Parts: sequence; structure tokens; C-alpha cells
Amino acid sequence: MTKKTEKMSWREAYRLNARAIKLLNSKNRLMFPYIIVKQLLSTAASLTSLFVIARLIGELSGERRLEKLIFWAIFGIVSTAVFAVINGVMYHAYEVKATNFWNNMNRIEDEKFMSMDYSDVEDQRVRDLKDQIWQNRNWSGWGFSRIQWSFQELVSHVFNLIGSLAMSIGLLIHKVPEGSPFAILNNPFVMIVFILSAVLCSMITPKLDAIDTEHYASMSKSATFGNRLFSHFGYLDMSPEKMIDYRLYRQNDGFVKKYRWKYNLWYVGGEKAKYDKGLGGLISIGRAFGSKLLMFVVYFFVCLKALGGAFGLGEVTQYVGAMTTLVNSATGTFSAMNILRVNAAFLKDIFELLDIPNKMYQGSLTTEKRLDRKYNVEFKDVSFKYPNSERWTLRHVSVKFEVGTKLAVVGENGSGKSTFIKLLCRLYDPQEGEILLNGVNIKKYRYDEYIAIFSVVFQDFWLMSHKLGQNVAGSCDVDGPRAIKCLEDAGFGDRLKELPDGLETWLGKDFDEDGIIISGGESQKIAIARALYKDAPFIVLDEPTASLDPLAEAEIYKNFDEIVGDRTAIYISHRLSSCRFCKEILVFEGGRIIEQGTHDGLIDADGRYKELWDAQARYYEKMRQYEEDKKYL
Repeated sequence: MTKKTEKMSWREAYRLNARAIKLLNSKNRLMFPYIIVKQLLSTAASLTSLFVIARLIGELSGERRLEKLIFWAIFGIVSTAVFAVINGVMYHAYEVKATNFWNNMNRIEDEKFMSMDYSDVEDQRVRDLKDQIWQNRNWSGWGFSRIQWSFQELVSHVFNLIGSLAMSIGLLIHKVPEGSPFAILNNPFVMIVFILSAVLCSMITPKLDAIDTEHYASMSKSATFGNRLFSHFGYLDMSPEKMIDYRLYRQNDGFVKKYRWKYNLWYVGGEKAKYDKGLGGLISIGRAFGSKLLMFVVYFFVCLKALGGAFGLGEVTQYVGAMTTLVNSATGTFSAMNILRVNAAFLKDIFELLDIPNKMYQGSLTTEKRLDRKYNVEFKDVSFKYPNSERWTLRHVSVKFEVGTKLAVVGENGSGKSTFIKLLCRLYDPQEGEILLNGVNIKKYRYDEYIAIFSVVFQDFWLMSHKLGQNVAGSCDVDGPRAIKCLEDAGFGDRLKELPDGLETWLGKDFDEDGIIISGGESQKIAIARALYKDAPFIVLDEPTASLDPLAEAEIYKNFDEIVGDRTAIYISHRLSSCRFCKEILVFEGGRIIEQGTHDGLIDADGRYKELWDAQARYYEKMRQYEEDKKYL
């Protein structure tokens, strides 16, 4: 059992469940009232049917009055038809709500991730929390999804409990005639013994259910690991790019079998199998025993009173059916309540995620919409370190540039280049110093308007498995001529002409078997076209072409430089040859700008830039010589 489950009080569980229901109902309007009405009608239909059947059996076993038989038969048919129609309508309405529930449930977490500070999105602890929430829902429905099921079950059991209790009152009220050998059943003490016996027997199953539920809840960490093993190793043979190594190195025999079978929670010999063979099996036996024992007590008492003459065969049918429903409903009510209590611990994780505050100031100033695109940016003594880190990634960075500048940011890996861009785009805020846009601290601008002036192609950019035009536009609404122009400017024009469906071509085969598989270079061109389509005054390329050879990268940068026009273009690259055409070059090392100037000026300065340039020049010369030598091998 997890510590959080052990410490969860009923009061706290109620508070968390009430909050969850309120939140889910706000996203799924009237869903929970629909559940209540639906279950009320379902209970009324089943208990009405039981009542009618009891009347018919009583009449058939008694006076057999034709008019009464006809009345109850017609009443039963009409009531069944009416409830069937009403329940059918309610079921359809509820299913519509239930279908939307799953999308809206996921949307709550998705909207939170989209609205929270990017620093929190990248925080590994937050991502681990999000992954744990997803895994809890995936393996056993814990969290928001459990609310729908358990609430529905609880409401159903409560209505059945109330209805069956009302139909069972006669069992205690009807007296055995005096003089009968079973008249002792009228004694209040006997009644109390019967009720207490029924209550005690009815508590066996819920208690064992609670132990079982809490045990499964305590397996959430193991289940997460088991799901990860299954998700990874279970589908390796479906990934063509992985199958080469998978086959050549016989990885299936080497370690896949070990992790997929021996260490997996779900397979023979795993934690769940051991539990089911031991305590879990005993709990299943105990639940069956408790249920049957309770039914024995109920049947025994009902039959004895009927034998003593307290009521007839019709009432026996009613009381046996009602008491059976009462027993099952009481057991189900306690079990559903306990599941909601255990599930509250998982709700706590969800609300921990949803309650993460946005610490970044959102600002209120409107970003100027300048037709002349005259923006200037200044870093003033900026220092930054990532959350949960003590190491300064940038230290005392000061630089100023204007729109129209072609700026190259170079340096070795880990020198602070990408962090510089993340601060510029305000994905993070610096701990020291400030960043100014037209002389105003960027924190004062409306966040959504500020980030709208940037188009960035990061090294690990991502294209969606949707249509080509939608990928370029970043939307389902596509300006066709504009998208085509951007693709042509990005160097994708020739490939576009080869596509029969043009902008309607699907990328990948996830949604369309006729979709195309694009190369890395083509992906980069589409990503660049997307940046051009946005038409922002600042365009940033953060090493998106790192996987290409130097000549191919230089060609893309050269063509891109020709089409950015009067916009600011910032190029980040560890390959210095790609940035020769830039007006200004910033050289980063150890989180600082150690050199700044033009290519020729930095070469003449004989500093760190020249060292990097000469080292790369020698490397590329060796590569060229190697390519020449291969011709004669």
C-alpha cells in the first residue's frame, strides 16, 4: 500500500472527489446530472418490474382473479415499454456525453501544459509527474477516468439501496400469526440478530474489496515500469528502422526476453501473478464466501417467515429479489466509496500538476505592429541558470541588435547558444539583468503578442503527421498560394511539383496509407517554410541542419538569407563556414560572449573564433581528401 493511500482520510477524499467532479462537469456540461437521472430511471425500471412480477405470482398462487391478472400484466407491459423508451433516450444522450468525456478529460491536462510556464514544461520533475498520471490512467484507469465509472456505480448502488430497502420493509413489518411454531420470529431480539447478521455479512466483501483495491493502487509504480517495458519491447519488431540492429545483434535473445517476460509486472512470475496466487486468491475466496453467507441468511429468514404464514409466495418473490438487490447494493456502495477514496490519492497527483502556478509575469503592454519592422533588441548584463541547477548557463551577456541584422551565434556545444535564443523568445526569464524590446523590458509586453514576433526552427523541430499545407500553415486553414510560395522559397518547390496532391499530401502514413515519407533534408525545408509562413519580424534557425554535411547546410543558409529580406535572421551553428555571410557574429564560450564582430574582423583578431575556424578548416580538408581517396580504393 502506498503511503499516500494510507494517509488519505475520508474527508480529504471527499474534498478531492468533489473538486474533480466539479471540474469535469464544467468541461462536460450536465454529464453528472445525466448520470444521476439515468441511474434513477434504471433503478425504477428494475424495481417496478420486480414489484409487478411479485404481484402476478401472488395472484396466481392465491385467488387468481382474472381482472387483477390482466391489470398487473398490462401495467407491467406498459411500464416496461415506457421505461425502455425513456431509458433508451437517456442512454443515447449519456453516451454522447460519455464519448466527449474522454477527449475533454485529456484536454484539461493538455490545456494546462500549453498554459504553464515553459520552464515548468521542461522541468523533469513535472514531466515525470505527467507521465505517472498518464500511466496510472493507462494501466488501471486511476485518476479522472475512475471518477466517471465509480460515480456512476455509486449512484446506481445508492438508488438501488434506497429502493430495495423500501420494498423490504414489509419483511420486518409482517407478523407471523400467533400460535405458529415460527412466531418467535416476531420477537424484536430475533429481528435485531437478523439485521446485525446481514450487516456483518455484507461488510465482508467491501472490506476485502478495500484490501484488494488498495493493493492494486500500491502497484502503480511497478505498473508504470511494466507498461514502459511492454510499450518498448512489445513493439520493437514493428519498427523497421530498429529491426536491423534487433536482428543483427540478436537482441531478442540477449535482453528483450529478459525484460519483456521476467521483469514484467503482467506476466507469469511477476508481482501481480504472485499476488493472485497468494493473498489475491484468498481475497477472491473470501468475497465469494461473504456474498453466499449473506444470501443464506436472507433466504433463510424470508423462507422461515413465509413458512410461518407471515406472507404468501408473491411477497417471497418480492422480498428475496429486494433483499438480494439490497445486499448487492450495500456491498457495491461501500466498495464504490472505497474506490473513490483510494482514487483520491491519484487525483491528488493530478491536482498537483494543475495547481502549478505560472510564475512568469504575463505583461499587459501591446507589442507594436510596426509596418517598417523597426525593432531593436538589447540584452543588458543577462545571467541565467536553469531551474534546479546551480550552474550558470549564461553569465553577464550584453549585446544589442536591430531588425534587418543577419546575426550568427557560434560556439561549441554547451556554450549557451540555444539558451540565448530561449531567453530571447521568452521561454525563460533571466535571473539577473534584463532583455529590452525597443527599450522596454520584454516582461511588460503581453506574453502571447511578444512570442508572436518570432519564428524559430529549432534543431529538434517537429512536423505533424498531417497534410503538407497544414504543416506549413500550422493550422487547418491554409492560404494555398502563400504556403506554396514559402515552400518554394525554402527550396521545396521541385519536390512539391512531384506530389499529385500538392498541399493536400499527407506526411507519413499514420492517417493515410498514401502519405509520403520525407527525408531529413525535406523535413528541414518544410520547417523553414513554416517559419516563413508565419511572417514574423524575427526568424531564428537554431542548428536545424546539424545532421547535414557542411556544404548542404551552407547552401540552405545562403538561400534562406536571400529570402528573409528586412527581417532579423539569427543563425545558430557550430559550423562557422555557414555563417560567413552574416553581418555580425557572436562567439559564445562558457556562457559568455567572448568575441563579437564580422567574419573577417574576427579572423584578423586571431582569437578563439580563428582557432575554431582553423580547426574546422583542417577537418573539412581531411574529409575532402578522404572522399577523393575513396575513388581509388
